[in-house]
Amino acid sequence: MLDDDYNQRHCVKCGKIGGILTCDGCSSTFCSRHAMQHRQELTYQLETILQDHDLIQQNLERSLYEHSLLQKIARWEKESIRKIRTAADTARVDLRQITDKSKRQLARMSRDIAADLNSSSKADDFSEKDLVRWMKQLNTLRLDIKSSYSIEIMEDQRFPIYPITVSHNKFQNIHKKNPNPAHMSSDDGVECFFKATNAASIENNGTIIKHIGPDLDVAHIIGKKFYSHGRHTARFKIQQLTRPYSIFFGCISSSVVPEVLTYKSSSVVGWFGYNEIYQHGVWNNNANVHGYDSYQFDRNDVVNLTLDCDQQRLELFHERFNKTHKLSVDIDQAPFPWQILVVLTHEDDCVKILPKR
Repeated sequence: MLDDDYNQRHCVKCGKIGGILTCDGCSSTFCSRHAMQHRQELTYQLETILQDHDLIQQNLERSLYEHSLLQKIARWEKESIRKIRTAADTARVDLRQITDKSKRQLARMSRDIAADLNSSSKADDFSEKDLVRWMKQLNTLRLDIKSSYSIEIMEDQRFPIYPITVSHNKFQNIHKKNPNPAHMSSDDGVECFFKATNAASIENNGTIIKHIGPDLDVAHIIGKKFYSHGRHTARFKIQQLTRPYSIFFGCISSSVVPEVLTYKSSSVVGWFGYNEIYQHGVWNNNANVHGYDSYQFDRNDVVNLTLDCDQQRLELFHERFNKTHKLSVDIDQAPFPWQILVVLTHEDDCVKILPKR
């Protein structure tokens, strides 16, 4: 036993057995001289770690203040100011053109009436009929002057200068294939969701899409099937929505999907919230013109989207109101094949594909 203790209690550096100390960190034994040397080595390693930390801290501080994203924010600021100034200049020009044209027309009408009055008065050639006619002309002129003041400055809320936000995305892929299309459906005749941008998730074997945030981050989702001929209908249930309603149902030409996926594309046709329709990049929210009222949509409503390739048009049927809306599709701008496009903008909004009737 004594021999074993001796073998275990010698200095790992020089083999001495006198004045042996044990390091709690590495469990090695040292004589007094080498114990001090070992401590110095540990101190040197600590200083090296501190230096590495200082370098990392310096890099961190530089990245916070010198990162290229700050330049991007500055560019956004300048571009937003430029857009505001351009819009203001255009509005001023439009206002001047409208008011100048109105003034010229009213001045011409006033001169014509004055000339007629002066001529008839000097010649003393007028009757009761002339007096009635001049009174009517003056009333008309008075109304025209009043109506010239009815110019309004309209704020188009669909084209604001959007505030920018900063988010940290761990994944840089544009589209997520979720789930694997091979497992989405065993029936090729059944539509299901196929691809989604990062703000949406595809669930329940491709039958449910959900906006996963942040709110107002536009999420585009396309269907799996391609449509080139015939008439095809997909039924959707709005399982969850946030007011105001802001869900897009429509189609997109599959030829542009790899390059661009946006409802504002010239290859997209469909219906959005705020009474909006998008038709090859052209926007219209005048419900009095197209008859589409998105404010009627509610949770648990069921809508039918029909892609009529033969007639080159889309149909949106609202089951609760038994009302159908139609939009023509220009195949030069949205060539076949088509794919279903759904857009979600509010966090937690959810849409489900229902079985065919």
